[in-house]
Amino acid sequence: MKINYDLKFQEELQKIKGTRPTLLLHVCCGPCSGNVIKEIADIFDITIYYSNSNIYPNDEYQRRYQELLTFIDQFNLDFNHHIKVIDDPYLPKEYLEKIAIYKDEPEGGKRCYLCYQKRMSRAFDYASKNKFEYWTTVLSVSPHKNSQWINEIGASFDQEKTKFLFSDFKKNNGYLKSVRFADKYHLYRQSYCGCIYSYQDMLKRKEEHNKNN
Repeated sequence: MKINYDLKFQEELQKIKGTRPTLLLHVCCGPCSGNVIKEIADIFDITIYYSNSNIYPNDEYQRRYQELLTFIDQFNLDFNHHIKVIDDPYLPKEYLEKIAIYKDEPEGGKRCYLCYQKRMSRAFDYASKNKFEYWTTVLSVSPHKNSQWINEIGASFDQEKTKFLFSDFKKNNGYLKSVRFADKYHLYRQSYCGCIYSYQDMLKRKEEHNKNN
């Protein structure tokens, strides 16, 4: 039975109303994170955690990171916030060693589950070591990401050390809002999720498209 994680999110917001606790927010890129940040920046004291060793190649990783930094700088100016960005070390070889056994899995399968788990584990470690009251990820804003898996992974970590903020950011037109917000800030929108396997799939789609046109 599916759990309504947006309802759990709304319930948690009511509990903390007016307290503005610290939140470590794992983000994958500017476009996915923009509207989420806008909607919760007055509720939480946010620190951004960019931990995405899945992204291939290095140039793409750097492009998404720089785009995020540029966006956050402008967002802070526009909304009078002081959000900081933490860049987790980029370790693509270590990442691939863990997921290569699932290289033939389709997108949305076991490979993606492990990818969520690896990045969220690093976010949890950072949040717990640095005494954040809450942590979460923006991954659920994408209609291509399994929000049930994402929240189940979050629940698997020690809630006494730092509390996972259950959420499903695609709800309430969250994805559409993120697209519009990204357009407003002229953010670079990538054409594939991130890993080498999604990159290869994207190239295949382009090749097939060119053949048929």
